Amino acid sequence: MKNKLLILSSVCVVVLGFSTNLLAQKCTDDGSIKRVTKAKAGNFETVTFEVNSANPDYTVETSHPPFTLGESDKTIHIRGKYFKSVHFKSVFWTCKIAENFSAHTTQIMDVRNTEQFEGYVSYALGYRTKSKYVGVSKTTNGNKTKVVVKFKR
Repeated sequence: MKNKLLILSSVCVVVLGFSTNLLAQKCTDDGSIKRVTKAKAGNFETVTFEVNSANPDYTVETSHPPFTLGESDKTIHIRGKYFKSVHFKSVFWTCKIAENFSAHTTQIMDVRNTEQFEGYVSYALGYRTKSKYVGVSKTTNGNKTKVVVKFKR
C-alpha cells in the first residue's frame, strides 16, 4: 500500500512539474509576445512590446481603475494618476513573457500584465502626468515587431 501511494505521489509530482514547465516556456513561437521592457533614453521613457509577428493585432487606449486580473474579481493596484491599456489579440499566450521593468523612470510609475488567456494579452501602464504621453509607434523587421508606448521625461 505504501509503495502504491509513493508511486502515485511521484507520478502526480512529475505531471504537475511537466505542466508547469509548459506554461513557463519562453515565448519564441510565431505570434507570441517575446518580451516587455520599461526603459529611459534621452528625454523619453518607453514601454516596449517585442512581438514575434510582422503584423500584431493590438490597441492602446486610455483606461481607468479598478483593474482586475483577467475575468476574475481580483483587483490589481496599479500606481499612477493616468493609465493606458495595451491589448494584443490573437497571440500565442501559453508561454512566459519575459518582463524587465527595473529601469528607474519618473513618468512611468507601473506596468502590469492584467490578462493572458485564450489568445488575448493585456497590460496596464500607470503614469504621472497626462501631458507627457507622446503616443505609440511600431517598427517591423522581418517577422518581428516592436510596439513602443512613449512618454516625455
